[in-house]
Order: sequence, then C-alpha cells, then structure tokens
Amino acid sequence: MSVPASRLAEAGASPRLTLVVAYSRNRVIGRDNGLPWKLPGDLAHFKRTTLGHPIVMGRKTWESLGRPLPGRTNIVITRSPGYAAEGATVVPDIDAALRAAGATDEVFIIGGAQIFSAVLDHADRIVATEIKADIDGDAWFPLLPSFRWRESSRQPQPAENGYEYDFVVYERVPVAR
Repeated sequence: MSVPASRLAEAGASPRLTLVVAYSRNRVIGRDNGLPWKLPGDLAHFKRTTLGHPIVMGRKTWESLGRPLPGRTNIVITRSPGYAAEGATVVPDIDAALRAAGATDEVFIIGGAQIFSAVLDHADRIVATEIKADIDGDAWFPLLPSFRWRESSRQPQPAENGYEYDFVVYERVPVAR
C-alpha cells in the first residue's frame, strides 16, 4: 500500500498526521488480531490522545475493535470493494481517509501493521507506548530511522500485569533543503 502523490502535494495544507501505537521491545504490535498484553493505563492514554479527533485504521484493526470508538470519527481503509463497517466511513486508501477526516488539525493513524508501514514516511509525529519486554506476535511496527525521528518526550509508567512501559513521543526530523 503506498501513499498517493496527492497527499505529498498538499502537505502544506493538510492536518498533522500522528501514528498512535503500542509495541514491545521486539516491535510486536499484535497477535491473532488483538493486543498480546492488557495495559489499562495504555488504553486510557490512547483514549485521552485520540478523543475528539478522526482515527484511521485498516480493516483488520477495525474488526479487532468490534465496534466504532465513541467520540471519534472512525475511518477504515480497505481494498475490499463493498466492505461495510457500521459506524465508520470506509475508504480505499489514505488519500481518501484524509479527505473523509474533513477540516481538522490532526488525524490519528491507529494501525495496523500495513497501514503504519504505508504512512510512516509521511507522518509528522508518533505517540508510542513502548513495552519493555519481548513478546510473541504476528504483527510488527517498523523500525524508526534515527535520522528521521527524534524523541521529544518519555514518561515512564507504573508496571501493569507484569509489564513495564513508557509513553514516548517522536517528532519527525525536518529535512534539510
């Protein structure tokens, strides 16, 4: 899945594109179409971060949620024509997702792995929960090239269910012209 050139052409007028993700030390973000950990603090942080904003996700992420997330415009990207997602807007690509988000200052990309990989090079910010453990899984978050991303904040959190974790924000490093 690639990001259409029109997204790049309108970069000056577009909303901030923020990825929201939780991943383990070995970059796992999911297993069997779900989260392989239970971290109530992370879920509360996700809600605080995304509430009132459009959220964009792939079909598998939508199906793992089982329902639209309240207080947010839910936008689902899928290549399946005719796919229906009650309570969400269904679109074929990220360009259509950004149009569906309408006039807003920020759009949150919430997964899954294919969507993260497709938009990472065009994101402005990453709000991450970094879990300090290696966890088995079948979906991964891509590596962040250090020359493109800088850590702007890190907040250690109390351990939950045997997992230590931090809330971390990464900002895109401006490209020299």
